Formats: sequence, structure tokens, C-alpha cells
Amino acid sequence: MKAMVLAAGLGERMRPLTDHLPKPMLPIVNRPVMCYILEHLARHGFTEVIANLHYRGEDIVDYFGDGASCGVQLTYTQETKLWGIAGGVRRCQDFFGEETFLVIGADDLTDMDLTVLVESHRRVGAMASIGLAEVEETSQFGIVVTDEEGRIKRFVEKPKGEAPSRTANTQIYLFEPAVFDFIPPNRVYDFGFDAFPEMVAKGVPFYGFSLPGYWRDIGSIEDYLSAQREVMEHRLEARVVGEEVRPGIWVGEGCEIDPTAKLTAPVAIGARCRVGAGAEVAEGTVVGAGVEVPAGTSLRSSVVWESATVPGGSALCNVVVTAEGVFRG
Repeated sequence: MKAMVLAAGLGERMRPLTDHLPKPMLPIVNRPVMCYILEHLARHGFTEVIANLHYRGEDIVDYFGDGASCGVQLTYTQETKLWGIAGGVRRCQDFFGEETFLVIGADDLTDMDLTVLVESHRRVGAMASIGLAEVEETSQFGIVVTDEEGRIKRFVEKPKGEAPSRTANTQIYLFEPAVFDFIPPNRVYDFGFDAFPEMVAKGVPFYGFSLPGYWRDIGSIEDYLSAQREVMEHRLEARVVGEEVRPGIWVGEGCEIDPTAKLTAPVAIGARCRVGAGAEVAEGTVVGAGVEVPAGTSLRSSVVWESATVPGGSALCNVVVTAEGVFRG
């Protein structure tokens, strides 16, 4: 089956981390988050994939190429301006043809069961289906109310005040080609504010299904840091790069780790790193390739990007270290 990965956004909620990097390229345990999405699609048989690009799209193309390293055949469409999610999907109509197709965000982390979504969609004869998840903070999501069979009765995008439910749209969609009847061509158009409310009003077979598996919206530095630990703790089906030298401790090729350094799981250290005498790398920390952790330095529940500089002798906790500086949630 065919799928579209939404990769055109500006990543504004994740600034300043996205000032110099598109959000799909944010490293999660030393791999771009979009890697996890593409591999997940491949596991469920979605091997023909198109990604829409806008902000720093060349970075995505340079890294992923044709997608073969992630098990997919990847093509791209460049948006010279942002068309909205629905508008961007509309511009890929020729790619999908007359087939059922999937749409998924490039910057969330998930292993939700896409096969269950397809089976549920077909069982009820849906024209459109959404993967759903329970959330605590409703104001950042499309909130969905369904009946007992899963048919969507109400859709409220980013509600202000009390929400009608805590069931959120995960931005995992399965569509029949008839969805294009609800997306006008050559217009900036959104699913949550535009197409979905119209679909509900017209009573089309529009369903939401709570899917088994893990899902995390990465909308803050806190979310970003939590995602690192959850990958290393195997809370989702995902590959961790490096050799697991001890349970929960991964080390890349060419590393030099002083015998007096302390590594406390879960920890991942990229290739060609140096960890100095008495340094501590602990509990949810990820160190990118080519980084030196100076002697006596402590890193806890933090992420250091590839080739970034760790301040010598510092004690850092719950931070992201990039070439541009140290950022806290």
C-alpha cells in the first residue's frame, strides 16, 4: 500500500531546536525521528511512500535519499508554500491513484498497529479512519467523540476550555480516494479545521479507532527527552543503533571510554565518542557521534547532538546540547 509522510512543517513548537534542523530530522537515540516512521511503515506493508517537503527539505532528501535504508521506496514533493495538511495531501492525489492510502506525521514517534487500522477500516466500510489515543492535555490536539461502533460524531480541533473527550487524533489517517471530494484543489486547507468537520456534518462513513501500540506527540523539549528514554526502554518496536555492551547501554564504533567513567542505563553513546575520567553518563542520556564528554562531567536525562561541545566539568540534567547551545524545557 501507499503512504504519505507529512514532513513540510516548520516545527515551531520545537524551536529553538528546529531553527537549524527540520523537525523530522530531530535525533531520537542518534537517528532522525522520521527513520522510525519509515521503518514502521515498511513493517506494515506501506512500502511506496511520498513525503512533502518545505522547510529545509534538502536536509531530509540528503539523509534519506530513495528510502532504501529504511525499507521503503521514497519520493518527494516540494511545497514552495505551505498548503496545510489536507492541501498537501490533495497535491499528491496522482501518486495515490484509486487506492486506499495512509497519511502519517514524520515527527511523532509511534508503533501503533497500522495493520489493525486497515482491518478495522475495511470491516466497517469507512471512507476515512483516524488512529486515536488518550491524552491528558487536550488543547494541543484534535479531539474526537465516537459512538460505540467508532463512527465519529464530533471533531473539535484544539479545543479551548473543557474538551468533549480526551480521545485525540494521532494524525494517523487511512483514506479512500473519495476523501478528495472534501479537499478543494489549490487551496490552503486543513483536515482538523476544514475537511473533518464537513465530513462529520455530511454523515460520511468516518471512523476513529483506538489502536494498540505506543504513540508520543513530540511537541516540547520535555516530550523530546522522554522519547529518548522510551526508545531505549523498548516501550515501542524500534531499533537502537550501537552495540549493547551491557543491558540498556549502547556504544557505537570507535569510542574511547575511560575505565573510571560511570554509565548508568539506559544510555546510548554514538560512534567515535570520548568519555573522560570520572565522567558520568546516566539514566536516559543519549550522546551523539563525535562528542567528547570531558573528565568529571555529569550528564543525566539529556541529549547531546552529534559533534556538539559539552561544557567541561558541568553537571547537566534534562537538557539538549547542540552546536548552538544548551537548551532546557
